[in-house]
Amino acid sequence: MASTFRSALDAIIIFFCGLILFTFGLYHQEIISFESRFYLFALEMWRHGVTLFPTTYHAPYPDYPVTSTLLIYLSAKLFGGLNKFTAVLPSAIAAGFSLSATYLTGALQTRRWGWYGAGFLIFTLTFLTEARTISLDMYVTAFTSWIFYFAYKANLQEKTFPWIKVLLLLVMSFAVRGPVGMVIPASVIWIFYFLEKDWKSLILLSITGLLLLLFCTGMLLLAAYWDAGAQFLQKVLTMEVSGRLQENQTPAYYFYFVENIGAYAVTYLLAILVVLGCFPKIIQRDVSSHMRFLRALIAWVLIIMIGLSIPADKKVRYILPIAPALALISAYLFISLKNKYLQRLKKGFYLICWIFPLLALGVLSFLYQKQVNLNYGMLSVSLIFLQLVMLILQNKDAVFFLAVFTFFLVNVFVVEKINLDSNRARDFVQYVEKLRAAQHAKLGFYREGKDGWVIKYLINMQQEDNPVFISDIKDVHDVFMITSEENIQTLPSGSFKIIATGKIGHDKVVVFQ
Repeated sequence: MASTFRSALDAIIIFFCGLILFTFGLYHQEIISFESRFYLFALEMWRHGVTLFPTTYHAPYPDYPVTSTLLIYLSAKLFGGLNKFTAVLPSAIAAGFSLSATYLTGALQTRRWGWYGAGFLIFTLTFLTEARTISLDMYVTAFTSWIFYFAYKANLQEKTFPWIKVLLLLVMSFAVRGPVGMVIPASVIWIFYFLEKDWKSLILLSITGLLLLLFCTGMLLLAAYWDAGAQFLQKVLTMEVSGRLQENQTPAYYFYFVENIGAYAVTYLLAILVVLGCFPKIIQRDVSSHMRFLRALIAWVLIIMIGLSIPADKKVRYILPIAPALALISAYLFISLKNKYLQRLKKGFYLICWIFPLLALGVLSFLYQKQVNLNYGMLSVSLIFLQLVMLILQNKDAVFFLAVFTFFLVNVFVVEKINLDSNRARDFVQYVEKLRAAQHAKLGFYREGKDGWVIKYLINMQQEDNPVFISDIKDVHDVFMITSEENIQTLPSGSFKIIATGKIGHDKVVVFQ
């Protein structure tokens, strides 16, 4: 009983610590990159009210259920306005729940495994990056983590399968991410019971999961038809199902296996090294509880990576639900006591942790020579202080978690800062809008689609407008036209007047009349 209370208390502490890290400094940050689309969904809901599907240009958007947009809307209502903090808060909460579930899952073996698992999850680049942005995949990560925890706990304690909890979480995952949101956690549980050779639970789970998937998909399509008719229903079906199973393989099948080395540093490569050290024991028929646990975690990672290598569209964020499993595999490095290979690997990793602030200072020095705009004074003092604390404490656990904090510090104040500076759009957009307002001109986009940088322009406008999209500039008057540098070169000289040039994110654009 005391152990259960202690684990619950640890999980709550980890959740709130994670939430602070994932939302720190977001309030005044600019919305950039892929999160712009989700912010536009929330912006339209904030201005026009709740809808069955997220909308752009007042029309329903078929690629995502409305749930995540609704959560952002409720967050904005709760805190009195829509900004990056209120937009990111729901997915940051999901990231916090992922941390807690990772800890609790590891703590079923030992409390130390749980703490190191949570630490390694923050030590995973893509997880930390996605935790501080609007991320639908973070919800799937949280639901997958909790579903695995409930199923693994029931199996370990020889209790009945937690049907109500698992099915409810599967439905919630579908509600946020659509069919793929249910397929990912269901496949993780499926492969777990396959390894455990629990054929009864496996068959029941397969049948129930398939029926639930069909029911939820049917409800989604019914909502699409109710909202915008048969044509929109077909778009939803294409975007959510058939469009994800295209035969054209770009990138290649092995994309995730190679790209993860950088995207899921440091845990992906470290997890591979840990598995190599344990492999002879993992494949044995009669294995210890620890090895069975590692085998289940490896299966968790592989079923997602292999399964999501089949669709043509591949993004490293799509496989974010592997992050908790990678973290727990990496954490075994600090649990193993007898394996000489792992002992040497642990010493090497501890050494890296011990000098991590020093390595960060080296990177900072390089960036200073390149004249990158950073707060070098604050960062240098912080890193030197962390390095001194590590040398004074000489405690391996403290060194590890201070290295995790250093990783967070560098990610937020260096990587994130550089990314924000290189993707700025707000100042330029507001400058153009001020000029446009002075001339009472309409807003138009020349030979541009309705996605991409155009959305970044729209979310940075202080007031909503209905822009026109034009492919021919003949007979166009009193319109501020915006286009990319490539398109402006197609216009005959003397037929337009350039008003301003600038960048929206990475795209160079021209404003003309």
